[in-house]
Amino acid sequence: MKKILTMALCLTAVGSMSAQKDAVDQAAKLSGKIDKISDARALINQAVSNPETANDVRTYYVAGKLEFDAFDEGFKKRAINPDDPAVNLIDMGNELVNGYNYFIKALPLDSVPNEKGQIKPKHSKDIISRINGHHNDYFNFGGEMFNNKHYYPEAYNAFMIYGDIPSQPWADKAVKAVPDSVVALAYHYAGIGAYSGNELQAALKAFEKARKAGITDPQNFVYEIACWQNIALRDSTLEETAKKEIEGIARAGYDQFGISNPLFLNNLVNALLQQGRNDDAVALIGTQISKTPDVPFLYGLRGYVNDRRGDDEASIADYRKASSFDNADIETLKNAAKKIYTSGTVIWNGIEGNQPEKRQDVKVNYFEAAKAIAERAQALDPSDNDVNYILENINYALETYF
Repeated sequence: MKKILTMALCLTAVGSMSAQKDAVDQAAKLSGKIDKISDARALINQAVSNPETANDVRTYYVAGKLEFDAFDEGFKKRAINPDDPAVNLIDMGNELVNGYNYFIKALPLDSVPNEKGQIKPKHSKDIISRINGHHNDYFNFGGEMFNNKHYYPEAYNAFMIYGDIPSQPWADKAVKAVPDSVVALAYHYAGIGAYSGNELQAALKAFEKARKAGITDPQNFVYEIACWQNIALRDSTLEETAKKEIEGIARAGYDQFGISNPLFLNNLVNALLQQGRNDDAVALIGTQISKTPDVPFLYGLRGYVNDRRGDDEASIADYRKASSFDNADIETLKNAAKKIYTSGTVIWNGIEGNQPEKRQDVKVNYFEAAKAIAERAQALDPSDNDVNYILENINYALETYF
């Protein structure tokens, strides 16, 4: 009885495996038929979800072939009639991505040793040929999906695959010859896609790959920093990690682009201040000033650092220098007016008795000087509430004290 039961169980298992292999065979027969792609996928999903065929290389090879054949058929139809209603660009992009993912699962399964310990791949050559042959399509359809606002995961996945393929050991000569600048650009676009889709971790992965591939667009660094800043705001447990990462990205950006984008130096200085390395921050800014002495924001930045150090005299001197430039930006002027006014208030409050010379000095060199700077800032942006508030306080002091 026990033998009969065991045999029945074995027959059931064989029958189950046979049924799933039949499903794969049926799916293979539907390959290239766009109108039957849903049916073919349903059959493949049965095989993928069944433990009897879930690790069978042919399951994933047929699955990948289905997707690539559907893409190729759509490509042909679109070449004949760009407005063919049977062709959907987004579907084609997804077919490329799905085909790649299936083939990547198939490759290692195709190199599993047989019962004799021999490795005899059956499908790898065709898989590799198809992926290499469609390499450029990933970039093109990544763009198609991005332009149609399918940022994530559609555009993201296509651009990431395009960037990843050239580093694969099986990539052909033509694919390996793709310039690093183009690979970096693909990763950058992938990052933009994920960032637009509010997928910050995915965006970070892409922006980091773009940076390491040698991206020449400073915005990649800006986005990468922004990702970490937003991640830290969402999860306080990642604040310290974010600080370290931002410092590294900011330093890389500063080393590559200098002060063409002040954000890199600003973030780098801020990272040093957070670590209590105030002197290092001053030294860093001083080195940059020696290279570019006519850049206003550098003096304003050093003024800010000296203020944090508690060196009011040095801070005020820096802010006065920063505001002396005709091309000083509004933030520099705003901060200079605020520092000079508040320092004047402290001096005023410390004057004992009637000392007209000292009081006149505060009026001219602090309150009126701060007012002139604030008015320049206001001229740059009359709607800036911060500037208007500073001016209200300065005017109140001038009207009340004198």
